[in-house]
Amino acid sequence: MSALPSRFLSLAVCSLALVGAAGSATAPTPAKEPITCKGPFKTLLEASNANKRGVTLFLNGQTVSGIVAACNADGSIEMTSQQYSRIVVLGERIDGAAM
Repeated sequence: MSALPSRFLSLAVCSLALVGAAGSATAPTPAKEPITCKGPFKTLLEASNANKRGVTLFLNGQTVSGIVAACNADGSIEMTSQQYSRIVVLGERIDGAAM
């Protein structure tokens, strides 16, 4: 008979956990502002950020691939990839871009 109250207690705890999880799922998430990039590759960089699609940048014979995370006021571009969590590229050094 002593096991009966513990079952009810665990059922009550599970019910409260489910109610709490459901309440947090309905909370509205703030919308992100679209980024504004500069330079001749502006449309490709902004499309990479908006659509979460990868872009390849060509820099002095080398390539850097990733998704654009931010375009900074100083002209630098921040990207992320599967290999690196943060890549920073100077916008003036970009020779070409492909998506």
